[in-house]
Amino acid sequence: MMTDAGTDSASDARLLRIPEGFELCIATPGLSTPLFHFRGVLRLDPGEVPLPAEPDVQAEAWLPFTLQTGPNGPEIRGAEGKGAIWIAANSVPSSIYFLGEGQGWETVIYVDNPDAMTVRGDRLLVQVAYPAGTNEFELAPVSTLDQESRLHVIAFAPGIAPEDPPRRTLAGPCQLTDIQIDRIDVKLAEGAVSFHTRPARWGALDGFTVLAQGEVDGIAIEVDSYWDLEYATNNAESRYGASPRLAVRFGEQPDGSCILVVEADPFAPDEVYSARILDCEQNKLRDLALESIDFVAGGGESRW
Repeated sequence: MMTDAGTDSASDARLLRIPEGFELCIATPGLSTPLFHFRGVLRLDPGEVPLPAEPDVQAEAWLPFTLQTGPNGPEIRGAEGKGAIWIAANSVPSSIYFLGEGQGWETVIYVDNPDAMTVRGDRLLVQVAYPAGTNEFELAPVSTLDQESRLHVIAFAPGIAPEDPPRRTLAGPCQLTDIQIDRIDVKLAEGAVSFHTRPARWGALDGFTVLAQGEVDGIAIEVDSYWDLEYATNNAESRYGASPRLAVRFGEQPDGSCILVVEADPFAPDEVYSARILDCEQNKLRDLALESIDFVAGGGESRW
């Protein structure tokens, strides 16, 4: 049972509470190849983790988690290791700005490897802020914590090659309601397609494509699967809406067509976009003639 900040409860124990069904989707960490590699759903096991009574006192902890890497699996189970957890006084997550000063807040910080070169962990970083004096720091409701920028989670994606280390990347709510969905209309000599996009979180960092629809080269496209839609930006801070690369995997066609990619040229002095069709192995089949691209703020359809 949640208690109000600053009030007594039946126990003075401080807890991090992870509810049933806690899951986040990882966002593509900037431009990368191959497409769709950085897809995953991070799930934390439900439970309660004791917290130190005093701020800035580190305690051993382990948050069991899995990463689902495909629509039907497989799920990678985080191998149990040595983690650490603590409460930072007068603090909000470092990625948060509009809360202003950290006075009056406390942030629970969990890392899966406190011996890493940074305090950000290898595969999991969780930060959640509540008013000072809170006893139960619950990771719910996710949409409220996200809207108020009180939750910051870094997950991982497996390396592209077997020997590559995991890559750390932002994890945001898989579903958000009451958030603006934008639309990017792409007109081609071979047809037209619209990409409906949203930030990965309310803080407008990174982004997701939630729907692609249209027709290109006689191929009807209507895809709203997280696993088959790509969104990435080429600026260093991965700010949502900055020169995005967009891709949709629509399924293999008789001629081998499988993926449509639209992206800006990162080396052009002005925004210059191109489009191409790939096969399912992401080999280019042909370029498309892009005639125009139009960004419509708030003109998209919410799917997730």
